[in-house]
Amino acid sequence: MGNCENQMKHPVFKAKIFIPSKGIDLRVNSSRLMYGGFIFLITIASIASQLNLSLSIDYLIRTLLFSLLGLILFASYWGAHENEKKFGKLEGEVRISLDSIDFNNSKYSWSQIDQVKFGVFAILGEKLWSDTYPIARYYGGPAYSQGVDSFIEFKFDGDKVKVFFQLESPSHKVELKRLMRLLFFHDRIDLSTTYLGLNLEYEEIQKLKKAKIKYFEDQHSNFSS
Repeated sequence: MGNCENQMKHPVFKAKIFIPSKGIDLRVNSSRLMYGGFIFLITIASIASQLNLSLSIDYLIRTLLFSLLGLILFASYWGAHENEKKFGKLEGEVRISLDSIDFNNSKYSWSQIDQVKFGVFAILGEKLWSDTYPIARYYGGPAYSQGVDSFIEFKFDGDKVKVFFQLESPSHKVELKRLMRLLFFHDRIDLSTTYLGLNLEYEEIQKLKKAKIKYFEDQHSNFSS
């Protein structure tokens, strides 16, 4: 029972760390295939239109242009079903609590860090287009997120530290948002950091302020009882 109460008082968010790779990503994906096909199609069509070609060469050019068009359509179909594969790897784990941020065998206490920023973005498998404008998914993929764009960044001993991590499910994302709200309630991060990281609108910011007041009222009430 004591351990359960301790976990409730001190929640911990855990996630896999995403480490972006350095260098140039030369992998082929639907987007590169599509726009590469467009470039070649326009280039060849422009050159061919300026030349007087023989019948056999003209036939080859037309065949090539139709082949490129088919490649573009294939890339569009691929992109509509493609899962994002960022240039990097998942390695290690980050732990964020009301006391510290832990990763790579290092522990950063909230009392020792400043200039905190964070961002909460798409989860693993979440579609990267809007239902209000679904045609956008055919512009070249990927269509579904790898969920590795969320991050936390801060200054420690004058150095900037930034770690990306993967959100694996809707509940995992909710867990992160709840913890970031608690960090604001306990003055680990300020109001602007919180609403910018959570991407809150004006009305939601006002609710957040009231929620902080109510949180401490409830805490005080529980302590008194």
